[in-house]
Amino acid sequence: MSEEVTKSFEVRWDDLDLNGHLRNTRYLEYASTARLAFLVASGWTPRDLMKAGIGAVALGEEVRYLREVRPLEVVTVVSRVVGLSTDGARWRFEHTFVRGNGEEAAVVRTLGTWIDLATRRMIAPPPGLRDALAGAGAEDCERLEPARA
Repeated sequence: MSEEVTKSFEVRWDDLDLNGHLRNTRYLEYASTARLAFLVASGWTPRDLMKAGIGAVALGEEVRYLREVRPLEVVTVVSRVVGLSTDGARWRFEHTFVRGNGEEAAVVRTLGTWIDLATRRMIAPPPGLRDALAGAGAEDCERLEPARA
């Protein structure tokens, strides 16, 4: 799998704030949907995650706004793994929002982890998922500290 996954969105009326721009929470929602697209492309559907007893949790997100995004524009989110712990338990995705004219509109960086759905504790993912994340790591992928037990 390549180190980037893309997902495109057409900005709808209900995606807008009072100023007619893509609202700030929608950037986070588009980024989350783009991460799901990455998982599905890697062979991990939501059903597979549930069967494995694991879930993804965002620990923090940072948004940098660069250009306005308006209604009916198509924005493409380019996602890449830019941080990963050796055990695969902690990860960082970078989502770059690109407008139809090629201009970058925003960058969302999400730090997250996997949790055991029964114990609600951080865990390392199953080997296949860990391999998918490691295989998609960007050339400049940062090594994150492993999860604490």
